[in-house]
Amino acid sequence: MKKIPQTAFFSILIIVMLTSGIINKNLSSGINMNSAVAIMDDTTSLIRMINVESFRLPILPPSSGVQFYKDGIIFLSLSKYEKKMSPNQISFGVVEAYYASVEDSVLGKHMIFSPSSSFSYPCEAMTFSSDYSTVYFTKLSKKDRKEKIFMAKFKSDSKNQANLFPEIIPMDFCSDDYTYSHPTLSSDGKMLIFASDIKGSFGGMDLFVSRLADGKWSVPENLGKFINTAGNEFFPFLDSENNLFFSSDGLHGYGGYDIFTCKFNGVGWNKPINLSDRINSDADDIAFTINKTDGKSAFFTRRQKSGKGDMQLFRVTLNHEVADQNLLTLSNVFNGSPVPKTSLIAATSKVEVKSPEAEPPTKKPGINVVKKEEVKVPETITEIKKSAEKITVTKTKPVIDSAENKAVIIKTPKVISTEQKDVVIYRVQLLPSTTQINSKEMVINGTSYKIYEYLYLGAYRHTIGEFNTLGLAIALQRICRQSGYSQSFVVAFKNNIRSLDMNLFK
Repeated sequence: MKKIPQTAFFSILIIVMLTSGIINKNLSSGINMNSAVAIMDDTTSLIRMINVESFRLPILPPSSGVQFYKDGIIFLSLSKYEKKMSPNQISFGVVEAYYASVEDSVLGKHMIFSPSSSFSYPCEAMTFSSDYSTVYFTKLSKKDRKEKIFMAKFKSDSKNQANLFPEIIPMDFCSDDYTYSHPTLSSDGKMLIFASDIKGSFGGMDLFVSRLADGKWSVPENLGKFINTAGNEFFPFLDSENNLFFSSDGLHGYGGYDIFTCKFNGVGWNKPINLSDRINSDADDIAFTINKTDGKSAFFTRRQKSGKGDMQLFRVTLNHEVADQNLLTLSNVFNGSPVPKTSLIAATSKVEVKSPEAEPPTKKPGINVVKKEEVKVPETITEIKKSAEKITVTKTKPVIDSAENKAVIIKTPKVISTEQKDVVIYRVQLLPSTTQINSKEMVINGTSYKIYEYLYLGAYRHTIGEFNTLGLAIALQRICRQSGYSQSFVVAFKNNIRSLDMNLFK
């Protein structure tokens, strides 16, 4: 693979900003997305923000890394090398998971992780609920000898040792003859991302997401062609802000597997960004994980040859000067500030129509472009009420959902009373673009939809549909995905302002 070019301009810019105090002055407001991209395109800047040092801990197969647990880490080790860690009932030479505190580049106090129930599975392939009462992990299924995802409930004592109660069968969505590996759980416990080769994959291993609803995990959904490639995507990790980190050998990078990140936008994930050669190398760089407690340290593994050779663990920390500010996390450095829970619409009175991709939209299947329109964003509650009174939509006809072979009726939404304080509208957002198109409507699967657009983080986001119920918007999302927009998702607008209130999606 070709090496990603460095941007000399940003090197000079960041150095000037550091010496003049501009960066410290603005730390309280975080780093925006464009700044994060600029920093990671420039290794000189990243050197000033983070420290990357080798960590003296052997990586023992089947693990490829470590996992954070409370104020320490969990890792696999042979008991014959860990005499002080081993209780009397564990004979020398047994592979077990151990828990240890971390002190600089070495381990601090350490002990066996689960003395009551042996745990010898890959430690980087496990993920915990926010209260540490549940763990999802990877192990071989006895039925087909392929990796599957299992769940365990446990209680930990004051020494952070666990009493595990593991499930004996894989999770419901795990089908026979396919691999399900390396789960990672969202901060609210409602999304589980993992690697799999199930039907619908673009290459070897792809990343999929399953969502928890009414106590059940949904059928896995592929994260789409902008994240998954004809190669392999592996080792997913969600940080405390649900930003996604993973390794890929199919995306443009420096070596075999490179580590990438995708910023969480409130519903889905933006396009991947390479973590630069400050993290990646010409070897395999894998198993990236961040401490969710404070967000200021991380681990990853470097494997010298693809599938072979020694593995070296590295620790990533914030620069002392930056860390002392107590205002920045590694997630901020790599992805910018978290998505705000207020308006995502830019403070502008006009938004214009964009293309779903850089290529002309007429190349997307089933899409016909009509004419341009400008949409005024109301700035006061009075204007919002007036705009609600004037909502108009194109009446549509039944659309056939080929996946389920039944008609889905897209109804004309009712105008919400202006006496209500909040007007909530659901739309389906397609792909962002840096360019605009001269259109105001698009046709998908024979039905015409009005286009609504807003500008955010330097890209034009266009949405279609106008629904006052979530179910109808989800039906349109399904149709869009079947029509070539695999990463389309539902967005909510409250009083004509984009809202990330998750209660609106229940």
